[in-house]
Amino acid sequence: MLADLGFFLLFLCTILSVYSTVSSIFAGRMRHRRLFRSARIASTVSAVLCLLASCILWFLFFQHDYSVAYIFKNSSNDLPPIYRITAFWSSLEGSHTLWTLLLSIFSALALWTGAKDNEHIMPWVNAALQAVLSWMFYMTISYSDPFARMFPPMANGRGMNELLQNPYMAIHPPTLFTGYTALAIPYAYAVAALCYGDVTDGWLRTIRRWGLFAWIALTCGVWLGGRWAYVELGWAGYWAWDPVENSSLIPWLLSTALLHSLIVQEKLGHLKRLSIILAVTAFFMCFFGTFLTRSGIVSSVHSFAESPIGPNYLGFLAVLMTLFVILYAWRAHAVLPADTDKVWGISKESALVMTQFLLLTLAAIVIIGTLFPIVSEAVTGQKTSIQAPYFNAFAPWIGLGIIIMLAIGNIMRFQTSRIPKARSTMIGSSLMAVPLTVALIYYGDVFLTPSRFALGAQVVGLYLCSWALMTISLDFLNRLGDLNWNVSLMWNRNRAFIGAWLAHVGVLVAIFGFLGNYRGLVSEVTLAKGQTHEFYGYNLKFDGMNTDQQDNVTLFQAPLMVSRNGENLGMIFPAKSKYPTKPELLNEVGVVSFIWHDLYVVIADFERKSGATVTLQVHINPAVRFVWLAAFLLAGGGLIAISDRHRGQRSRDVAAGAWEVQA
Repeated sequence: MLADLGFFLLFLCTILSVYSTVSSIFAGRMRHRRLFRSARIASTVSAVLCLLASCILWFLFFQHDYSVAYIFKNSSNDLPPIYRITAFWSSLEGSHTLWTLLLSIFSALALWTGAKDNEHIMPWVNAALQAVLSWMFYMTISYSDPFARMFPPMANGRGMNELLQNPYMAIHPPTLFTGYTALAIPYAYAVAALCYGDVTDGWLRTIRRWGLFAWIALTCGVWLGGRWAYVELGWAGYWAWDPVENSSLIPWLLSTALLHSLIVQEKLGHLKRLSIILAVTAFFMCFFGTFLTRSGIVSSVHSFAESPIGPNYLGFLAVLMTLFVILYAWRAHAVLPADTDKVWGISKESALVMTQFLLLTLAAIVIIGTLFPIVSEAVTGQKTSIQAPYFNAFAPWIGLGIIIMLAIGNIMRFQTSRIPKARSTMIGSSLMAVPLTVALIYYGDVFLTPSRFALGAQVVGLYLCSWALMTISLDFLNRLGDLNWNVSLMWNRNRAFIGAWLAHVGVLVAIFGFLGNYRGLVSEVTLAKGQTHEFYGYNLKFDGMNTDQQDNVTLFQAPLMVSRNGENLGMIFPAKSKYPTKPELLNEVGVVSFIWHDLYVVIADFERKSGATVTLQVHINPAVRFVWLAAFLLAGGGLIAISDRHRGQRSRDVAAGAWEVQA
């Protein structure tokens, strides 16, 4: 009965979204305020009904209602309560419903919190959002129905995907989907700008705020996915250029380029059309990534099995992009060029454009590497594969360009080639980078690198990152000095700059971490009970296998006492996990994190009967902590920037007569 009610609520959502789409288009064409209000109410009601339907699905999970096929496939009687919550988005139908729920909520928020000077374009904003939601709701009642029934109901379910029973994976999908769906708001405002004919200051402020929010969520989502891969899969890495990993990176790169484009637009009035294109393309690539995970056309631990939803997603993507291209070709001329005497030159805006070029180049390389095997197989019928060496051949050079532009661009100023205190800043940063580089080389043990080329590349990379870090730090101090070292004034009036500076520090810290991949060490050893393995100065003493039952999983653990230089550092418990719903044993990693590296241990094999011996893979993973730290700096910088109330506070006038509406 409740399942039928949930389906009926989603059916009502579909009708309301279709009505809201159509009525918003008419309201925009006729400038009819009351008609738009009814469309906005319909959008809000559909969001509330979708939330109620989602709550019903959650309730049915806790009731173990296996007459619902989705619950039967993704839950079981022994599933811990926390994973009964996250099972909601553990598979195809539920994750699509979560996508739809978040999109409907953000759409309603965008409608009710829109700035006063955006009122005249809100019908077009709502029409763009509800058109997408209409299709999403249609999919939930057709090809991706989370309430589909099965009879007779079973006494127990198949259980949740074992790899997803991890705290990081519990929050990774909703965080990533938050970023995806938040990008719908800049997309809708971009479509509205084309329909109306121009952009306003309110448009700029709104698209920047939502773009920043989406970027923060995407940053956290990508980080959580990498962290899950690191602690769950047991291959000692966090990024492998997997197609589904790439599908989350592409919107992040495009949204980063969008934020840089909006800065130029705010300061100079230029790049309006580029901002529109980037806003739409970033959201489009979110759907592209969703298509990859649901179509079954790529092989990945992240992807869902092949299903009928894949071709429907492909058709929707084709329609979405075709309609935008037509709209842009028809209306782009109406987006007026900048009415300003500010012209391009060798200045900060040029550096921002170069940074955009590098970001878009990397995005294009990733898109080509991800799509080529798919297109090649469709054309030739033969499977091909593009591995990490393809991406790694380009990424370091683009990273080098980003480091240089990040340093130079931050110390430059708008509309002038003059750089305040340029000589002292450059000389000081070049000299101060030397001791920082030496410290990184010494404590990071870079001379363990087996390849001379890798060693040289790493040393050069460390110095350039150190130089860039010192450059932007000295520039920060120079700006603070210009304000007579008034920290309060700096915080109150330049919060966007502080946030950007912190995010740029995060980028450099991330590159420090990426450089660590050049010098990882690994050892494989078989130990009997009581034996000790010495590796990289660490002593790992094996105390014999033990078995631990935790909720619905049996852990076969290999307790290891870790010590170094006679000092006990504690116990780690690498293990193999056995779930009742899966015959294979899965990895549970043992990790000890230090400032400069991680000690990472995985069980390769163990003696099943007595547990007297175990075969271990022991890794030293340098600089991994820098990667995790970088995510906090990036997200923290975004939060600081989004809190700036003074950014973009220019004229709020709206074109006269924009809302001269019928009664």
